[in-house]
Amino acid sequence: MKTFKPFLAFIALGLLAGCQSTTETGVSMARFESPEINSEPFHFRATVGTDTSKIIAKDTSESTSTSTAITTSMSMTLGYSTEFTVGAGIGGDHDYEKYAIKHQFYGSPLESAVEKNFSMAVSLGYIRSEDAGYGPLLAGNYDDDTYDWDLSHDTYDIALISGYRLSSKALLYGSIFYQKGTIDVDYTQMYYRTEEGDVFLSGACSDTPEQCLDFSADYDGHNAGVSIALEYAFTHWFAITGEAVYKSMNWFDRSESETAANVNFEFRF
Repeated sequence: MKTFKPFLAFIALGLLAGCQSTTETGVSMARFESPEINSEPFHFRATVGTDTSKIIAKDTSESTSTSTAITTSMSMTLGYSTEFTVGAGIGGDHDYEKYAIKHQFYGSPLESAVEKNFSMAVSLGYIRSEDAGYGPLLAGNYDDDTYDWDLSHDTYDIALISGYRLSSKALLYGSIFYQKGTIDVDYTQMYYRTEEGDVFLSGACSDTPEQCLDFSADYDGHNAGVSIALEYAFTHWFAITGEAVYKSMNWFDRSESETAANVNFEFRF
């Protein structure tokens, strides 16, 4: 049976090649951070909307792409025009979770804001995503060793937000933001390639672990951008926001940029 193990590993590797993926991460584009906050504690907001993510692969021969997910969040005011938010992006190529705290330091709070109110706020956030896959270290290089990879992406976010109330129902606002973080990847080798004369063979690391090497890698990166949004409150408990965001990104030593438009539905209680 041992005679057939390299051959069987080679067949398995070929069958998996069509599903292999290079190491990659997703960068969320949606913001939806209004500068007007209720001044009293225990006011809640629940939101659901769309979020476009930029997909960036470590292998520079791989082109970037975009993915659309559902973004959802729950927010609670803490008093003194301060709000805490827990959010998530689900259903796309790269799910994530987000935690943020926001403080309005200028202008009338949400419950008393009137036409021509100018407001400003600052927010601090933390975003985390995880992903996994398998394949060669270089995309499409199926003759190379094959690895399982597990990725975690941690990002810290700071934003300055300002808004102008066009009417009692309409609020125009925008932000400038900066994000900095780290990507950690653990690589576990699954198969290795050997050459015997003119013949290339594939072996499973589970059978001959001494032939294989596991390792980890860290990558620092950052994002920066601007956003503009128009919020319209149909009632005191329901609002819809349309948003456009431009973001420049640098991950895996790749500089990319993206512009995206998204929509958000907000319920207040």
